Amino acid sequence: MRSALSVRVCVSVVSASVCAGAASAEVFTNFNLVVRQNLDSTSEVEGRSAVGGNLSGPASNYGIHLTPAATYVNTDVLLVGGNLTGSNVNMNAGRLRLGGAQNATNVNFNGGGSLIHDAATASIVGDLGNQMVAASSYLSNLSPDSTFSPPGSPTNVTFNATPGADGVAVFNVSAALVFSNSNVQSLNINLNGATSVIFNVSGSVVNFNQGNFVGAFNTPLARASVLWNFFEASSIDLNGRAFNGALLAPSADLTFQGVCEGSVWVNSLTQRGEVHLPGYGGFIPAPASAALMGLGGLLAARRLRR
Repeated sequence: MRSALSVRVCVSVVSASVCAGAASAEVFTNFNLVVRQNLDSTSEVEGRSAVGGNLSGPASNYGIHLTPAATYVNTDVLLVGGNLTGSNVNMNAGRLRLGGAQNATNVNFNGGGSLIHDAATASIVGDLGNQMVAASSYLSNLSPDSTFSPPGSPTNVTFNATPGADGVAVFNVSAALVFSNSNVQSLNINLNGATSVIFNVSGSVVNFNQGNFVGAFNTPLARASVLWNFFEASSIDLNGRAFNGALLAPSADLTFQGVCEGSVWVNSLTQRGEVHLPGYGGFIPAPASAALMGLGGLLAARRLRR
């Protein structure tokens, strides 16, 4: 059974006063990066970021592609629930909301924002983390309508989406058979009209050391509509490879040196490469007991598979 879900509107920036009484989808619609625990970074994030624990590293950059910067002066572009323990944090747009100590970290507000000390920040990011956990569990239970057969010899793999009437296509795949399979030389996709493609990826340890994303995976459309749900993962290493599509792994410690072309939502992150936009614009799950809300705009109604 598929049912439409109406959406409530709340015009606000993320803060401790986020509209009460409604479950929120802002983790998917508003954040390019969410890390539930600690972030160690030497790189950059193009959109908005939220970190539940500490932010460390010699230098990192946030809001790189949020332009014009003047429109984000009163927006929390970076939230850190714990402490700043690195050398330099560069804010190219918006505010930094900090729950812990700044220590000796130099914060540069290149986009005209400001530093806000707020002890509730860890709780705010904790709520985003709870959304991640609930969404990952929900998505993992969707019935697959698209299939993948692991190749028996070296070849280029193309995922053929077969979406339902709601435009959502769902694959169930094994991390080992997709990302660590020596027979997989490249990964491509045919959306076939799908507006959202969910890959539910099984496996606790993910090692992306075979093949590369090619073809349609490298288009803005696919990057914004594909979501990889690593619902069992505790560790993910992308090994310097470019990753395309949104990456959801609420219990995983992620390490990467390449680039993530799409949003990243993980437990902890060692970041040595860039996190790029576009943000995820596809199917958003919601608890049965509450509506979704968007911050700063109206989200289109989404259809649930039950």
